[in-house]
Order: sequence, then structure tokens, then C-alpha cells
Amino acid sequence: MPQHLRASLLCLSLLAGIQCHAEHRDISDQTLSLAFYEAGLLYSNGVGIDKDVADEVKNRGGYSFDYVERPRARIWKGLKEGTLAMTVSGIQNAERDEFAYFIPYIAQKNMALVTNPSYRSLDDAFNDKNAQIAVVRGFRHGDIYDRLIEQIARNGGVNEVPTVRNLFLMLKAGNRVDMVISLPVFYNKELVQMDLDSRITIWDWAPDSPPIVHNLVLSKAYFSAQDYRDMAAIVQEMRDDGTLRSIFGKYLTGQELDDALNF
Repeated sequence: MPQHLRASLLCLSLLAGIQCHAEHRDISDQTLSLAFYEAGLLYSNGVGIDKDVADEVKNRGGYSFDYVERPRARIWKGLKEGTLAMTVSGIQNAERDEFAYFIPYIAQKNMALVTNPSYRSLDDAFNDKNAQIAVVRGFRHGDIYDRLIEQIARNGGVNEVPTVRNLFLMLKAGNRVDMVISLPVFYNKELVQMDLDSRITIWDWAPDSPPIVHNLVLSKAYFSAQDYRDMAAIVQEMRDDGTLRSIFGKYLTGQELDDALNF
């Protein structure tokens, strides 16, 4: 066979392989890996808002989910690499849009939880070159708080931890960090369980910022655009018929319950 024909056939074969790889299998025939991470009232010891939402989506859509627990940073890595199908309560950004679809289902507003009494404003923390903060590896906190964390990181004051619970263990230690940035669904549980209420001041240093929307996150390696639309319709139905509010109401009350549906 002439060399140019051999090369052409090889190119066609490679292209066909790429096209075949890009085609999505029918997800109704798959067991989809869905990763939780330890996160206060969202998920802890196998229960929480995220578990209830995932169960409801599974039942309504007839999906088969394989529930796993992983650190947050490993979850994002798995979604990007295509070794994990789904996760819960993820924050959308442009980088993550490249490899995942996002379906909103709960909103939360980050707050600053402070042990240092000299920190009464964002500027107090921003301008302290000795500030120490703990953050969960792989978390995002919204523009204002992420800028604060970046500033503290320039001075070597960021302590990365693997789980939400570790944030509060750092606070409980008393001399490790000055603050953490956290959500009501996290700190409402941990502050009580660790008897930290009297030692923490909670500040809203981003009062004009809306609550941050948290999403079901679907890896594009597993889900087609139509799969995403089908699941998004299920979640919208859960919002419209009051199911989401009912789930959130098991864990939240008052303004925090109303804010959770502000998306």
C-alpha cells in the first residue's frame, strides 16, 4: 500500500477512535460514582442535606449511584480526569465549566469566623501581615473572601486542611489560626459540637454579596448535554413542588432556610 494511503487510513482510524471515545454511554445502564465530602449539615457520617438531595434525584430519575467519600481536592481532580461521575454542593467557575455541568440546588452565604478580637473588619485582617487562616483544600469562598485568602497566602499565613471538620479543630486549638471562612450549614453543627460558640465572633464581611450557589456537579466524561438537562429538570421539579424546602427544613430554620432557596 502506498505510504500516503497508509498515513490517511491511520488518520481516519485515529479520528474514529476519538469520535467513539467522545460518545456518551447511556447513563441508565451505568452505576454512577457520586462523591460526598465531610461538610457539617450538608454531609456527615452518611447523613445530611446533600445525601437527602442525592437520594431524591436518584429515586425520581431512576439512576444508580455508587456513593463514595473523598477529600474535596481529590473530588475535583477525579471529575476533571473523568474518573468520577458526580459530586454535590460544588461552586461553578469558568475553569470547572470546561469539564463539568452544574445544577444549582442550594445557596449559602460565607461568613468570617474570628478568634482574634482585633479583627472587626475585612481591612483589619487584610492588613495584618501575621494573620493566620485555615481553609479546606479545593474550596472557593466568593470573590471578597478569596482575595483575603490570597493576601494572607502572600505572607505565608494560609493553613490548608483536608476537611471542614479540620477547620474547627484548628479553631479549637486556640493558638493555630485567627479565623476561618465558613457557611451556616458547616458552622451551625461544628460550633455546637466543639463548644466553640463563646470563643468565636461571626462577621459578615461581604454584606452586599449574594449567597453563593452550590450545585450538583456532573462530569462531562459521563454526562451528555441531554443527560444534564434531564437531571436539571428533576431538580427544578423538586424546587417547584417544595421538596427542596422540605429537605432543607430538616436542618435549617428561619432566615437560613429562606436563604438556602435564594438561587
